Amino acid sequence: MKLFQRLLAAPAVLGLMAPVAANADTAFSSTTTLSGGAVFTIGSVADGGTSDTEEELYMQYGYGLDVTSSFTGEDMLYMGMETGNASGPLASMDSSVGGTGAITLHSLYYAFPVGDLSVTAGPLVDQDDVVAATTSAYSDAFRLGSMPYSLAGNETGPGVGVAYSNDNGVVASVSFVSVGGADSTVGIGADDGDDVSTFTLGYDGDGFGGGLVIASNDGEGGTTGYDTFGGGIYYSPESIDATLSVAYDTTDPETGADATDLFVGVDYEVGPGTLSAAYNSTDVDGSDSLDSTGFEVSYSYGLNDYVSVTAGFFTVEDTSTGDDDTGVVAETYFSF
Repeated sequence: MKLFQRLLAAPAVLGLMAPVAANADTAFSSTTTLSGGAVFTIGSVADGGTSDTEEELYMQYGYGLDVTSSFTGEDMLYMGMETGNASGPLASMDSSVGGTGAITLHSLYYAFPVGDLSVTAGPLVDQDDVVAATTSAYSDAFRLGSMPYSLAGNETGPGVGVAYSNDNGVVASVSFVSVGGADSTVGIGADDGDDVSTFTLGYDGDGFGGGLVIASNDGEGGTTGYDTFGGGIYYSPESIDATLSVAYDTTDPETGADATDLFVGVDYEVGPGTLSAAYNSTDVDGSDSLDSTGFEVSYSYGLNDYVSVTAGFFTVEDTSTGDDDTGVVAETYFSF
């Protein structure tokens, strides 16, 4: 989950570490900045009227810190920490961070340029940390999101990635993450460890673009391996202040049924804020009981440069009963 990298990018620097002496040729001083944010989520989810076990109003939080250092002005050493107590139905919110309150390190890597390439490497790299292609421009600030299979981002380990872009809008990336690579008894690229490879290719034009993503987990570490393929496009017409995104994602696991996910999302500027709506449909081959659809509407408003509020509702089909679960949620974001 990249909540505090994607949604809470700090508009201001909290602190600046003491710089080292500047090189006379580059006149750049090494800098370290601290940024981050917090989110308070309050809401309730009614489970289709079959019971009241999930209809209580409750509250959860997420908190993250991002530490970035640059030694040349073009490179970046990144460390990300987060904590939270998300549980129950609201754990499906995009802002949710599970846990018991302990702060954990979720990312640690170094990125630097090599000509037209950007290289990222480190001991804690997420599967979706190096993604050049943009398959959706939807805000993804509430519950639904695109590419749940190809860019799940729930696999972490030692990894390396390379991204490319040019002035014509063409972008591409490739990454490799060894999930068991932090274990000396398993090792990187071992026969008994999961290795995840991700490839992306896309185009970012003036007001429109899209991309393709291929991901593969060899499943040699005991988990279920898979192959995925997905793609999406986005369009922002000049005539209206809106962005439309459509994405389609597929997964082919080594065991179990194939599945597909269709996502459509719209962001539209209304008054001082942004009105967002999204729909997704998941289809699992040979299992109607696992098929589901979801819908959400939310409105985000910035109180100032550092605090924003998002309120909305969502419905998701309960595959066990056939009824729709409905959630009403309000979230407050603090960034620094």
